[in-house]
Amino acid sequence: MIKNHFGETISQKKILRLMQENDVLSVVRRKRYKQDVYEKMKETLKNIPKNLLQRDFSAPEPNKVYVTDITYLYGRERIDYLSIIVDLYNKEIVAWQISKHPDKELCIETLNILASKRDLRGTIIHTDQGSSYLSHDFRNKVLELGMIQSCSARGECWDNAVMESVNGIIKTECLYNRFGKSKFKNRQIQIENVIEAVIPFIGYYNNERPKSELGGLPPVQFRLQNNSVVTATKHNKKVITAAVF
Repeated sequence: MIKNHFGETISQKKILRLMQENDVLSVVRRKRYKQDVYEKMKETLKNIPKNLLQRDFSAPEPNKVYVTDITYLYGRERIDYLSIIVDLYNKEIVAWQISKHPDKELCIETLNILASKRDLRGTIIHTDQGSSYLSHDFRNKVLELGMIQSCSARGECWDNAVMESVNGIIKTECLYNRFGKSKFKNRQIQIENVIEAVIPFIGYYNNERPKSELGGLPPVQFRLQNNSVVTATKHNKKVITAAVF
């Protein structure tokens, strides 16, 4: 400003000294993180995984392509967070975890639960661009498990439409239907009651709730019935390119 108004060039240090002497220091927002953290954030944004799905939410067999997301569980005392991983083959909820914080630890723990059940080498895990999924720790866990990460475009919920659908089913059929939409969203229900409703519903969704796209079968039944055909076909050294419907 001094240079623009008066044509004088003065160092920042001298300006700071003069401002201190005249008690006219400005109020400056403190940086939330150290500079090295900001540098890591910039580096992360440069290397966001590509969208490998391109809204193709199908998989030829189980344990090939997964999608994941976090949804809110509103309670009177607090908000909890439900992390879910879905297998695109049969839209089965294959891992889930509830936490008080929607952080990278929740996402990693959900991934660990899935890894304890299945060999994930070579599989795809599709996420949005939330900070938890782009964190170094989560991405390193994906690499450690031999998985390949895919990311939705920023702000494009349709890029992860299957997860949006599963979250919507849980909210509508389990929570809104039981407690009422306004009571749930306005946090009038005890969080304990919300969690007690969600946990058995996940089992119901996987094992009992029919899905028209699966020929009226629940996800688990569809997988057990059709995967046996896939396994037998592979055993006979034939190539299968699509699930058996």
